[in-house]
Amino acid sequence: MAVIAYLLFFLAGLGFGYAAIGVWKWLPLAFPLLLALAAAANEGVDGTMLLRLAVALLVTAGGVVLGMVMAPEEQPRRAEPGWR
Repeated sequence: MAVIAYLLFFLAGLGFGYAAIGVWKWLPLAFPLLLALAAAANEGVDGTMLLRLAVALLVTAGGVVLGMVMAPEEQPRRAEPGWR
């Protein structure tokens, strides 16, 4: 099984989960879906492809969640006396 593909999905999820805003954080879930759709069009659907798609989606979602946890929380700044 190729680990590099799952690592790339994880890194994409991590990057988007950390840096993207709102619903855009979940965009990397489309990457494995589109690749699986293209593979299904060429080779057909089988159990191996569905299992690999499920693993890719879980790894990507895990990356997004971890990126969201790592993202710093924005705290509103308030005016401090003496600063202009």
